[in-house]
Amino acid sequence: MSHFTSKWDKSDKLTFGRKIVKRLRNQNITKKKLEEAVRSIQTQIISLDRLLTRLRERDKHIFGEVIKCIKLRNKRKASIYANELSQVRKLIKQVIFAKLALERICIRIDTITDAGDVAAILAPAAAAVRSVQDVITEVVPQAEEGFSEISSLLNGILVDAAAHEGFQLDVKTANLDAERIIEEASRVAEKELREKFPEVPSEAIVSERGELLT
Repeated sequence: MSHFTSKWDKSDKLTFGRKIVKRLRNQNITKKKLEEAVRSIQTQIISLDRLLTRLRERDKHIFGEVIKCIKLRNKRKASIYANELSQVRKLIKQVIFAKLALERICIRIDTITDAGDVAAILAPAAAAVRSVQDVITEVVPQAEEGFSEISSLLNGILVDAAAHEGFQLDVKTANLDAERIIEEASRVAEKELREKFPEVPSEAIVSERGELLT
């Protein structure tokens, strides 16, 4: 579990959301919505983490079958398992990406200290959530509701803050910042997949023409 996730340890006297609210100096910010947004993001991270655990177990099982088939010199069956393993790992990468992106969004929210921070931090965060939602709901449809709730809450906070503070959102800057969040999460997800999951033996890899590579 990451250092970030440990912030939600039940032994803490203050919840992550309350710590943020405690530092807010402007009372016009909708504190309740901010806390609710953080809780919703936390819920999604926990849900993705549980899914990732199940996928890792599935990956380990299939990889074992690949090795077993290779030892039995059943290359055709090994290739079938290898193809299944490839699909599972694509899903794993997307889940890792979504989880990392949400963690980075929460880290940014943790830096909010006053009303002036809201537009600069929450606008790109909301844009990043939409991008993650587009990716993850293709493979985990049940996540749609949770991500929609997060987007709604973040957008609501932005609207409330804009109404009280009178600032205008810099959409271009927000989108560029959101892209940086997405790119970083994607890069780290790729690295984690490469470093933590064993490569499929060449004996089980199938060429683009469907031929076994031996």
